[in-house]
Amino acid sequence: MTATGARRVLVLNAGSSSLKCSVYAGTEPHWSGQVEGIGSQPRFVNNGRVDPTADPLPAKATHGESLGWLLQALERDGMAVGDFAACGHRIVHGGARFVQPLVVDGDHLGALNALRALAPLHNGFGLDAIEALRHAAPAMAQVACFDTAFHATQPELASRYALPAELHEAGYRRYGFHGLNYEHVVGEIALLSGGALPSRLLIFHLGNGCSAAAVLDGRSVATTMGYSTLDGLDMGTRSGSIDPGVLLALQRDRGMSVDEVGELLYRRSGLLGLSGEASDMRALEGSSAPGSRFAVEHFAYWAARHAGSLAVAMGGLDAVAFSGGIGTGSASVRARILGHLAWLGIDVDAECNARGEKRVTTATSRCPAWIIGANEERVIARHVAQTLWGSAQ
Repeated sequence: MTATGARRVLVLNAGSSSLKCSVYAGTEPHWSGQVEGIGSQPRFVNNGRVDPTADPLPAKATHGESLGWLLQALERDGMAVGDFAACGHRIVHGGARFVQPLVVDGDHLGALNALRALAPLHNGFGLDAIEALRHAAPAMAQVACFDTAFHATQPELASRYALPAELHEAGYRRYGFHGLNYEHVVGEIALLSGGALPSRLLIFHLGNGCSAAAVLDGRSVATTMGYSTLDGLDMGTRSGSIDPGVLLALQRDRGMSVDEVGELLYRRSGLLGLSGEASDMRALEGSSAPGSRFAVEHFAYWAARHAGSLAVAMGGLDAVAFSGGIGTGSASVRARILGHLAWLGIDVDAECNARGEKRVTTATSRCPAWIIGANEERVIARHVAQTLWGSAQ
């Protein structure tokens, strides 16, 4: 327990190329650090700043090695792993079964491990962290929080593929992801808009992984990602929406195996495939190469195309929110996307957008657009407290 009486909660958020670690005592973070660039050029960021005094991580550090590094960083700052009351984890895919936060025990691990293949860039890292902590601190309660859970409110019209019923019942359906951050954005935008949640809210989560969601009266009714984290918007290295006939043709005409197609779609496509240069939006925006310029335009065009579909799912649009690293960090991407959506009554304030202010539309814009930083960790900490102790501390 801390001096204020609040229990200390460790929060781990494993992304495809990062591992974030936060310590919560109550509703605010007490400590935060992360390893970025896992698999390429990993670096340790402590409380929002790169730590130049930290020992370098191995050039190809894995998520497991990065977790060990973060636990050592916590210990150097006086917080041993055994000091925490609980740990909350972001688990990307919960399938149809797990739609609420779950206190993980040995029986649940088997069921969760069966879901690894559904999100191969993500689920394994979160589940590996759970298993590593079971060995490091066996008495610590661990709570899995699922990115898919927020979208469990989608109607069957939105979640079902046009496939035979037995395949739908077997789990081949649209799930949706980034739900923990969508939950955060919904809470924050109610505060920004004067306490009233916009009825028809479109949220863009734009980062290395990207999606958008239609949130009607606080509940997800449609989203761009589906069965896996591949569908929908262009992403850093993931393809987004693609005609499945292309995949059949690649296997038939080029003799590509399932694994090779998976490697293409998950790691060699998206912004990287379009540009032939980089998967990072900052690098692309700083490049004069034609392929990079095209990749940025393609990204914005297709984000807006999907947004039009989501507006249909809600019967219109009352507000837009941008979140994620690109959503909060790139004024030009926001301007491009909103420019394509001007017909929906969106009037961008160029100066506010360039400065990255909370509201990026004019005072007279019929549909306001907001910037809201991602904060999955706070949502996870709240779920841990509510699941284990019945309150947010």
